Amino acid sequence: MNEIIRHAQQTFLAMKNPYHSVERVYPQAIHTVENKEKVYYVGIKNVVQIPIELIRKLKVHGYELHTIDRCSINGRAIDMQLRNPITGNPMTGSSSGTAINVFLGINDLGIGTDGGGSVLAPAMSLQCYGFISPKLEQEHMKKYKRDSTDGLCFTPSLGFISRDLSVIKKAAEICLNLKENNAPVQILYQKTIKEKLKQLGQTAEKADIKADSLVFPDFDNRRDPMIDFLRKNLPKCDVLIGYEKKIDVNGMGDSIFGHFDEETQAMQLKSGKFFVRAVNMAGATALCIPDTALASGYVLICESKTEKIEKLFQIAEKFPMVRDELADRYFRNADVYFSYGALEEGLLGE
Repeated sequence: MNEIIRHAQQTFLAMKNPYHSVERVYPQAIHTVENKEKVYYVGIKNVVQIPIELIRKLKVHGYELHTIDRCSINGRAIDMQLRNPITGNPMTGSSSGTAINVFLGINDLGIGTDGGGSVLAPAMSLQCYGFISPKLEQEHMKKYKRDSTDGLCFTPSLGFISRDLSVIKKAAEICLNLKENNAPVQILYQKTIKEKLKQLGQTAEKADIKADSLVFPDFDNRRDPMIDFLRKNLPKCDVLIGYEKKIDVNGMGDSIFGHFDEETQAMQLKSGKFFVRAVNMAGATALCIPDTALASGYVLICESKTEKIEKLFQIAEKFPMVRDELADRYFRNADVYFSYGALEEGLLGE
């Protein structure tokens, strides 16, 4: 019964649509609870690239389509129509509504597309996990090759957003035929986060993990140097770990805004978006893991090879699950969205 109530509340909140992030709701999704032991509500970005075959594949395993989500116009990296529920800034795009609906608890899993950070960056901006891989529906996605705003040719990847790593991992296992991989892992990590990783227990002393530090260059807004850096260093390891912070908190990470002059370029650079903008264009697979700091977290990157993706999840599970009690209480308590207002005390007190 508790699961039925939880899913009903998810639908009520979707229909309330407090942050204008929902395009369409499928209330009949609740019927799935009758014949499935575990059901995950799914929202999908309102774009043609997401194939129905992917939805069907996940549906067999209890992932049920619940909403169609709003997204930024023309794949823009900043959504000028939606607001980040935490900061009030324009929401990070382009899978903007999908990330918001996961953050609010409307959906357990969001499915978006990522050309230059459009899944990873919105996920990070709202303390969520994000995963992308060009191996997801790879042949289908080849039809959608295009040029970025800064003139780079790319094919978008499909990706997942969730507040729970296990929900993403299960979806990835289904779609990519992943297995548990307990083989030794070779890590390269950003030298400046050595102490941070030690605090989390990600140390080279572990017998199954060999970890070496790497000095990351000081990147600017250009993606080419980041793509070259990834292509050079990913073959040297199973997983590369970096850290990105304050996504779109102190600046606006949008190349359209940034291209005008030196001042707008400087504001774009303050957005904190680096490898999340380059992973897909380097043909790599990535998972972002939220930290306790706002709009910040670890970015785990690997070559798009099955055995390396398996190891990526092996490492990801060693990071602690981050939970913010205040955010849960303020944003994900369905009752606060359905107050009786002035009648509250009288009605509930009877």
